[in-house]
Amino acid sequence: MKEMQDFVPLHVHSQYSILDATASVKGIVKKAKEFKMSSLALTDHGNLFGAVEFYKECKDAGIKPIIGCDFYEAPNSRLEKKADNRYKAAFSITLLAKNKAGYENLVKLSSLGYTEGFYYYPRIDFELLETHNEGLICLTGGLDSRFAQEFFSGGKESLALALKRYQTLFPEDFYLEIQRHAMTDSLLVKEGMKEEAWLLQRYKDFEQKQTRFNEALVSLSEELKIPLAATNASHYLERDDWKAHEILLNVQSGEPCEILEKDAFGNPKFRTPNPKRKVYPSHEYYFKSKEEMNLLFKDLPQALSETLKIADKCHVEIDFKAKHYPVFIPPSLTEKEYGHEERKAEVEKFLWELCQKGIEERYNSERLAAVAKVYPGQDPLEVVKKRLEMEMSIIAPKGMCDYLLIVWDFINWAKRNGIPVGPGRGSGAGSIVLYLIGVTDIEPLRFHLFFERFINPERISYPDIDVDICMERRGEVIQYTLEKYGKENVAQIITFGTMKAKMVIKDVGRVLSVPLAKVNEIAKLIPDDLNITLDGALEKDPDLKKLYEVDEEAKRIIDIGKRLEGSIRNTGIHAAGIIVSHEPLTEHIPICLSKDSDMPVTQYSMKPVEQVGMLKIDFLGLKTLTAIQYCVEAIQQNQNVLIDWVNLPLDNKATFDLLNQGKTLGIFQLESGGMQDLSRQLHLDRFEEIIAVGALYRPGPMDMIPSFINRKHGKEPIEYDHDWMRTILDETYGIMVYQEQVMQIASALAKYSLGEGDVLRRAMGKKDHAEMAKQREKFRQGALENGISEEIATRIFDKMEKFASYGFNKSHAAAYGYLSYATAFFKANYPREWMASLLTCDSADITKVAKFIGECEAMDIQMLPPDVNEADSRFTATPQGIRFSMSGIKGIGAGVVDAILRERKNKGPFTSLYQFIKRVDKKTVGKKAIENLVDAGCFDFTKWSRDELKEKIEEMYESSLKEEKDVKHGVMTFFSLLGESDETRFLTPPKITRRTSTLDRLFKEKELLGFFLTGHPMDDYREILKRLSCVPFESLKSLNHDSIVRTAFLIEDLDVKIASKTQKKFAILKAGDGREHLEIPVWADLYEEKQSHLKVNALIYAVIHVEQQPAFRLSIKWLDDLMRADEAMILSCDEAFDRAKHQVERFAKLRALDKSENKKESASSTKNDSPPKNKAKPGPSMSSKLKFNLLLDVDKIRFSEVLKLKELIREAPSGVLSRIDFLKNKQVMAHLHLHGNVFEGRMTEFEERVKELFPECQFVAEKC
Repeated sequence: MKEMQDFVPLHVHSQYSILDATASVKGIVKKAKEFKMSSLALTDHGNLFGAVEFYKECKDAGIKPIIGCDFYEAPNSRLEKKADNRYKAAFSITLLAKNKAGYENLVKLSSLGYTEGFYYYPRIDFELLETHNEGLICLTGGLDSRFAQEFFSGGKESLALALKRYQTLFPEDFYLEIQRHAMTDSLLVKEGMKEEAWLLQRYKDFEQKQTRFNEALVSLSEELKIPLAATNASHYLERDDWKAHEILLNVQSGEPCEILEKDAFGNPKFRTPNPKRKVYPSHEYYFKSKEEMNLLFKDLPQALSETLKIADKCHVEIDFKAKHYPVFIPPSLTEKEYGHEERKAEVEKFLWELCQKGIEERYNSERLAAVAKVYPGQDPLEVVKKRLEMEMSIIAPKGMCDYLLIVWDFINWAKRNGIPVGPGRGSGAGSIVLYLIGVTDIEPLRFHLFFERFINPERISYPDIDVDICMERRGEVIQYTLEKYGKENVAQIITFGTMKAKMVIKDVGRVLSVPLAKVNEIAKLIPDDLNITLDGALEKDPDLKKLYEVDEEAKRIIDIGKRLEGSIRNTGIHAAGIIVSHEPLTEHIPICLSKDSDMPVTQYSMKPVEQVGMLKIDFLGLKTLTAIQYCVEAIQQNQNVLIDWVNLPLDNKATFDLLNQGKTLGIFQLESGGMQDLSRQLHLDRFEEIIAVGALYRPGPMDMIPSFINRKHGKEPIEYDHDWMRTILDETYGIMVYQEQVMQIASALAKYSLGEGDVLRRAMGKKDHAEMAKQREKFRQGALENGISEEIATRIFDKMEKFASYGFNKSHAAAYGYLSYATAFFKANYPREWMASLLTCDSADITKVAKFIGECEAMDIQMLPPDVNEADSRFTATPQGIRFSMSGIKGIGAGVVDAILRERKNKGPFTSLYQFIKRVDKKTVGKKAIENLVDAGCFDFTKWSRDELKEKIEEMYESSLKEEKDVKHGVMTFFSLLGESDETRFLTPPKITRRTSTLDRLFKEKELLGFFLTGHPMDDYREILKRLSCVPFESLKSLNHDSIVRTAFLIEDLDVKIASKTQKKFAILKAGDGREHLEIPVWADLYEEKQSHLKVNALIYAVIHVEQQPAFRLSIKWLDDLMRADEAMILSCDEAFDRAKHQVERFAKLRALDKSENKKESASSTKNDSPPKNKAKPGPSMSSKLKFNLLLDVDKIRFSEVLKLKELIREAPSGVLSRIDFLKNKQVMAHLHLHGNVFEGRMTEFEERVKELFPECQFVAEKC
């Protein structure tokens, strides 16, 4: 028996060959280990996206990683970006790195493919291979290669010439790649190829071409002495993954794999394969074992053994210890030559000098007094200096001075150029060095913030310094960084979007032409958990599992989805991360390009790019900082006061009053409903509590909020497990809130240094069980040495361990707490300027703008319509209120606004519409823009109606153009001869025969502004809505679970859908009542009945069911057109209200009955709980004539019931009542006299009917 030849896969594609391969890197390595392979290559199409992940996975599995790339090669020059009929856009050529030089050349080639050669694909060319071939092994590729093209177009001779040419580049490292992907007849039948003639023919052509090409390669291998190397160019792991792979290909192509044929009535009939779909010519592109490869190449064992020789040549080691950070050049060295040590010394000196200067500038008497309170009995200035010396003694030896100064440099530049930068973010706010040099603005000593949480002396790793920058001007700071370090040294970071569970179901369903309703049915059953898998969803959701088991189509979609789940679908750009290096990035990492950025983008994602030693800086755009800047500018302009917002007094009474009233809409971090309640209940009275609130209001610590509140107000005792914990936990009322408190407790009780305490915190947070066992023993031993009992030490450690999983970074909480305080300060003290700033920043978010406008109304701040003489490009605060911005008007671009503002600044305000048209640049400001300005209210100052203004726009515009033309040509008009202008013709408004209704005017306003500004369609109905007992939207969330209420709203938008199970239509309404916006479903039965009323801009009166468990949810039980509210509709509404209420009560009882252990007792209880029927007692027997008066409590009656009573009185013979008395608090507040209504004898029937209507009414009889 012939010995099995070992084999190394040298041509392998992973999911980083985006939408062309399904195998994950982890899956490939796992399969290689299962096959006992000693080495493995990764060769994705044109990129090195997965190289670092692949390298680390292989190392962990004990497999030698071979880093390679299946490059795209341009037919001619990479610089030629045009179609060539002779060749396709690119050929395939596979390169593998032998050593460090080879890896570096792969990096350069891959980068240049994007930056210089991109045309459909990132392409290299022969010229680049001539320059960057050192340390590389070349495999010729398959039928997509240049060599195959040469063979089929010019024969064996042409192929030989091409091979010789490339052989000169790789004399000892050039291999003829031979692939075999033939399928057996039985597989062709089994896998459906013989059912499609075109597909079978394509396979046959492919198999014939591959055989011919392979024969030529074998022959030339002998002739040219170029060794053969066998590969399989795998694109998926298992053989039966071919179908999932085909679907992935067509997610990319956009073609369906199957076409759903329909009958004459449009009903689905059967599916047929789509001949236009993208397919691979064979189903053999899977990851094959050495046994399979031996069987495939039994006639060419040398082609297999050669793969081992190639693997033996490859020895790439990626260095994860080296740092490629940029260096800082201090001012003293900018114009002289220097050595490494000299520069290092000067950098340390410069940082120290900046810190000394910072002490003088930042530590005034007030700040030193605050430090003295925290460190009683010590000279506060000495405390500052000692802290600085301690930090520098750690920063300098760790070589971090460059890093801190690089961050200082761009923050300093931003501040000098008036670009707002956040007071701090993350643990950096705990460093006094960063505070002194102005990187942060939170004084760390006052708030007991620790440097060791930022840079741990016990660890080598560099810290992250994340920076919040004004959203509007973030790009300027990045541009400065680009110019400072050079474009080739700076890049953004790539991200990879993957097919999550819901996404993969939708993709598979679309490619298989499954009806959208069916796909949505499956997708909706997958829980809304970002990280859930399809297997996890099947376990978690019984309905999904049942559907999977009984529905073949659903099962097929889910099964294919499982194979594709996690596949990379697209690339993106990290929202904030920027990589900066001291030399061109391509010396160390590959880069690519993105359609979303002008900057280069790293091919390695965030984690790998940091692992290979690149410096990442997060430039985070924060809208709050933009709002603060706008507000500061507005205050200075309006009140001539310059607010130093980073140095606000922390005891402003108005600020705390506002917070304690829960008026926190528009306040950073505090604007949610829960935060509003927390602020009211806690009654904040010091800045430290704002810090704590930000740390507590998160999943996990949120459970401690009631205790925190009760302890503050003395309603719950504050207890400490040991008295030494008192000073640490005193500010948080004995509750662990911050990670730093864990560090302090470990230090105080168990002899940890703060650095060791940080190691303990990290171990607890990561749930590292092995490390935790060591730390538990260390803590126990240290506590015992301090005289603390083992029992107490264990109890404290257990509490710390539980807390650490959700503890918060105090430094970050303090920095962000300051932003909360600052925004509250502006809202409390400069409300108009602050609200205007918020409206400007969120002008594109209609929902937020509507909320802010509602808040302005609540604050008695009037919203003023845009005005060409008053409005700006931003919302502006005025003494009268807030003026709407012109930039916020639909169809009014920045150019139009700039033109108006420029003209207004140069020549003063506009006096009329005609003067406006005459003065503005009509090339920029056209007729449509003017019409939109009119409809938005910009010319309401003229006192002409909007209809009158629009009537004259055309005439004014043409007249202005003619006047300009006449002036240009020196033509004198009749009016000019009289010393008048055409403007005199437009002094009087025209007569309008048909005026726009108020509703239409408001709807036009909403179309242009995004919402109603000068009114709301429901304004005319506010009073009647009160009488109809309507509940406003803003009150719905505070109602009890299972409440039934009446409400009214405007339909702002609606989305009609089809239910997957019943195939019936239903609608999701986007509704608003002028103050709040909600989404409400109208389910199928009601939709069918009322769909004629469901139109955008319709005013609706409705009965809705409010659910609060498991989450806030609304559903409509009845609806009608509010504009036709009459007695019949009100009666109908009340009947629907009663039905819905009865139904909810019945279901509630059934649920209670279901949960009851004793069914009989439950049933009995339910019976007893049923409300007794109000049987009216017979009225008194009367032999004489009596007058009857009816007493009604106004708080217990409804308008519709009064209407019913009216009908009863009309129907009663001879009339039955003399008077109706309306009571409030048992006092008669009004009478209704019914003259001549005298009744003889008994009135039982009428009284019973009235009592059914008003169970608590009273009849009073009087003798005539």
